[in-house]
Amino acid sequence: MSASHVPVGVLRDQFGLLGLHSFVKGIQEDPRSVALAIGEDLTTLGIDLLNQKRDLCPTFGGPWASHACRVQEIDVVVPPEYLTNAAIRNRLPSIKLNRLSDDVLFHLFYNFPGEVYQVAAASELEVLVFMYNRDWRYHMSLRVWLTRSQHGGVKEQTTTYERGSYNVFDPAQWRKVPKELKLEYKELEGRPKLPESLLPSSAHQIPQSNSVDPSLIQS
Repeated sequence: MSASHVPVGVLRDQFGLLGLHSFVKGIQEDPRSVALAIGEDLTTLGIDLLNQKRDLCPTFGGPWASHACRVQEIDVVVPPEYLTNAAIRNRLPSIKLNRLSDDVLFHLFYNFPGEVYQVAAASELEVLVFMYNRDWRYHMSLRVWLTRSQHGGVKEQTTTYERGSYNVFDPAQWRKVPKELKLEYKELEGRPKLPESLLPSSAHQIPQSNSVDPSLIQS
């Protein structure tokens, strides 16, 4: 095979035809590399390529997925009579966040990422008004929820940070873990704005604020 009159870029490109030619020649020295260049015959893996009536892998999540698609991730044909959301969406009562426990709010925060419920749960967790004494704060660097511990309290406090005992919510263990920490106030996220669709309409409407008041970091 002559490589004359071939651009230099093609000669140096390992993914071009000449690169493939060199790779095929290398198979003689290392037969195990044949799968990298040629691939596998799918018919030898029990896959019926001739079946045109169904998807071969309806739950396949992709070549880099660690697991198959979950039920809620699979597209299916839903009967029209099941699509009731359009008919009842305006008739459902609004969610009363102040009646939910901390555990439920944490469940919403960690299991509905990117949805309105995550923001709503975060907003409610940081409430310290009237009877809604939750008073959690989200640490933006550690990416955890924490609140002052009733045992130990604050041992040192300045205008920019405080040091003391805190309860940190661990989503892996799903429990509050006591820790000694130094908190920089600038690392604490302000209370996110509650989505308009979930704003309370009663007299106990909670004021919105994006600022962090150090005096509210207690329990």
